[in-house]
Amino acid sequence: MTWTDVRALSLRDFNTLADQMAADIEAQQKAERRASRGRSGRPAPGERRTPVMT
Repeated sequence: MTWTDVRALSLRDFNTLADQMAADIEAQQKAERRASRGRSGRPAPGERRTPVMT
C-alpha cells in the first residue's frame, strides 16, 4: 500500500485499517511471548536436566 493509497482512503476505512494493524501487531507479540516461554523455565517433557557445577 502506498502513501497515495492511504491518503485516498476515507476516514472510516483508515481507522479500520489502523485498528486491524494494531490487532495484528498485538497477536504477533502474544505469539512471540508464547514461543519464548518454551525456551526457558521447565524442560520439555522427556528432557532430563542435570545441574552442572562450573
